[in-house]
Amino acid sequence: MSRPLWRQPEFWTTVAAVLVLSIGHYLAPTHDALWHDLFRRLYYLPIILAAFRYGLGGGLATSVLVSLLFLPHVLMTRAMLPRQASEAVFEIPLYLIVGVVTGILSDRQRKANDSLRRAERLKTLGEMAAGMAHEVKNPLAAIRSSAQIINEHVSGKEAQLAGIIMSEVDRLNRVVNEFLDYARPAPLKREPVLLSGLLDSCLELLAPVIKQAGVTVKRAYPQGEHKVDADPNQLRQVFLNLILNAVQAMHHGGEVTLDLRQEGGFTRVSVRDSGPGIPPDKLRQVFEPFYSTKPGGTGLGLPIAQRIVSEHGGRLAIESKPGEGTAATVILPGG
Repeated sequence: MSRPLWRQPEFWTTVAAVLVLSIGHYLAPTHDALWHDLFRRLYYLPIILAAFRYGLGGGLATSVLVSLLFLPHVLMTRAMLPRQASEAVFEIPLYLIVGVVTGILSDRQRKANDSLRRAERLKTLGEMAAGMAHEVKNPLAAIRSSAQIINEHVSGKEAQLAGIIMSEVDRLNRVVNEFLDYARPAPLKREPVLLSGLLDSCLELLAPVIKQAGVTVKRAYPQGEHKVDADPNQLRQVFLNLILNAVQAMHHGGEVTLDLRQEGGFTRVSVRDSGPGIPPDKLRQVFEPFYSTKPGGTGLGLPIAQRIVSEHGGRLAIESKPGEGTAATVILPGG
C-alpha cells in the first residue's frame, strides 16, 4: 500500500518549492523585471516534479496552485511593469499545459513500466515453472497414490489423515497448474461460440458450490444472440473464475447476476455479486500476480483471466464499491 500523501518527501518538496518561489516573487522589488522573469520561469520545476511523481492529477493540481499564487502578483505589478504583466498573463495557460501534458506522459510511462515489469515477471515465472513442473508434479503424484493405497487399507483416524494428505496434494497440484497456466499460456483455438451457452455450462459445473453457499443466480441474455469468435475452453476458465469469485465473496448468501449484452460490434459480459465489495486500496491490486484476499488463494486467477481476455483482443475490468458488491466485466470484439 502506498504511503499517505503527507508522508511522501516529494509532496513536501513540491509544496516547499512553490511556496519559496512565491515568497521570492512577492518580495522581489516591484520594478526589477529580471527577478520576476526568473521566478515565473522557475515555477515550471515544481509543476514538472509533481507531474512526474503523481501523474496527471499531480501536474494539474500543482499548475493550478501556481497559477492562483501567480495571478495576484500579475495584477499588482501591471501598472509598473505593463510589458511583463502582459507576458505573465500568457504564462498561466502554459503552466496548465505543461502540467497536463507532462502528467499524461508520466502516466503513460508508468503504465509502460508496469507492463515491462509484468513481462519480466512472466518470463522469470515461466523459467521457474518449467523446472517446477518436472520436479514437483511427479513426486506429488507418487505421494497421492501412496496415500490413496493407505486410505483403502486403514480406517478411523488413519484414514482421515490419509484423506488430508490427498486433499493437500490436490491443492498443491492446483497451485502448480495455475503457475503453469500463467507462465506458459496455450495458444488460442478460436471457433464460433455462443457465450450464453458457455455461461450456462459454467453454472452447471459450479452448481454444488452455488447451492452450498446459498446464492441465487439471475441471467440476462439477449434475444437473437450472435456467436463470438473465441477459444471456448480458455473463456470457460475466465468465467468459471469470475463466477466462483462472486460466489465466494458472499459469506451468508446473496445474488449473482450474469448480464450479457451485444451492441456496437462488441459483446459485454458482466458478473455482478451483492457481496461486501472491495476497498479502493485493494481494488488497485486485484490484477497483480500473487495478490489474493482469499485464504489459501494463489492470486493468479484474475491475472490469468485478464491475459486470456487480452489475447482475445478484449478487456477485463473490475468495479466495486464497499457495501454495494463487485462487478467483473469482460468486453470482447464481435457479436
